[in-house]
Amino acid sequence: MSQYYEVAGEPVWNPGQQTSQLFLAYVRVYEAHLAVPSGFGPMLSDECQIDPDAFEEFLNALLNWYDHTGSNVLSSLVEGFLAPLLALAERVGVEPRWPERGERTWAPRVRGLAAELLRSVTP
Repeated sequence: MSQYYEVAGEPVWNPGQQTSQLFLAYVRVYEAHLAVPSGFGPMLSDECQIDPDAFEEFLNALLNWYDHTGSNVLSSLVEGFLAPLLALAERVGVEPRWPERGERTWAPRVRGLAAELLRSVTP
């Protein structure tokens, strides 16, 4: 069974239920941690509406916050979430603002992971 992530009623991602539940749980964790709304509405009848403007603010707040962390364990946790988030951002038309330090250090790695995932993120 699939769940649909939509922008203005148009599907942008159609993951399986377990993938979707875990992804949305991560969204809620980072949303609470950053105290920034994610733009992801509730999952109702297997559909989740995305507000692109709020999603863009959330994504960029997460990128900025992550750029100021330094733990290797934290890096692996965050990058594992950032990759599908960035792939979805590509589908939604959301522009990431890469922090200057991140652009030189971790962004290429995360971009590579996101590019791989983008091929499997089906609308």
